[in-house]
Amino acid sequence: MERIAIIGVGRVGGAFALALDRCGYRVAELITRDGSIPSVVSFLSRPAFVTGIDSNEAISAEIVIVATPDPDIEEAVTAVAHRLAKNSVVFHTSGSLSSGILSALANCGHETGSVHPLVAVSDPISGAEALLSAFFCIEGTQTGVTVAQEIVTRLGGQKIVVETAKKPLYHAAAVMSAGHLVALLATAHRLIAMAGIDPEQGSKALLLLSRSALANLFDRSPEESLTGPFARLDIAAFRRHLDLMETHADDLSKEVYLSLAAVSLQMVQATGENASLRDQFVEELNMAKAKFK
Repeated sequence: MERIAIIGVGRVGGAFALALDRCGYRVAELITRDGSIPSVVSFLSRPAFVTGIDSNEAISAEIVIVATPDPDIEEAVTAVAHRLAKNSVVFHTSGSLSSGILSALANCGHETGSVHPLVAVSDPISGAEALLSAFFCIEGTQTGVTVAQEIVTRLGGQKIVVETAKKPLYHAAAVMSAGHLVALLATAHRLIAMAGIDPEQGSKALLLLSRSALANLFDRSPEESLTGPFARLDIAAFRRHLDLMETHADDLSKEVYLSLAAVSLQMVQATGENASLRDQFVEELNMAKAKFK
């Protein structure tokens, strides 16, 4: 299976088109909402046939990748179902949806699956580079998974195979590792500005600190990588934080801080060290959470 069709040629669809083209697949057909020619066409090694979602032109590719936004997948699939080659394998690229959303195609005899890259794609060009070494979450029918594994291998990536029914849990983890991480850092940046530090300087300093913490996680477990007052069970530092947060920090920042404090103490509990001091810390944390509610 060498010929690829991509439905939805935005950031993710465009990145897939360029990456698959570079690793030897023939990106033969691109399907856009209105049939307009996407900019990535000029970067492909061979011409691709472009049609609109409502066209009646047959889609002859053996592999079809639906890269539309999640809410549009079902509509797109319904629109092109009659155009698909009989034995084509159809994937979508959503992280939160399973291949179950392609059940109408599965009922018509198509093998189906999903291929979700664990990268943040901001544009097709840089996204294509990122895809060439990414982790991909794959699931679907037995044949769908086999074809997806071949795609990931040729992209030079690594696969994570998830049960179809549990895919939303995988996606929640991915969201926490990217989008929620950005939200957490934004909260930290607000707090450092409240301390009277120049926001730009403070943000750069915190990003370097975050980078060093993430680097530790490549070689150590989360419990071993945890640093700061919660790893040391420094209750006095915790109290000092709360004293000023009570008068200077917004309620949402306090809530985020206290919720992550609970996670940190849970991690310390897993080590089994200083149980009595940890229990005292947990008691103080619970009182603080009740006070801030």
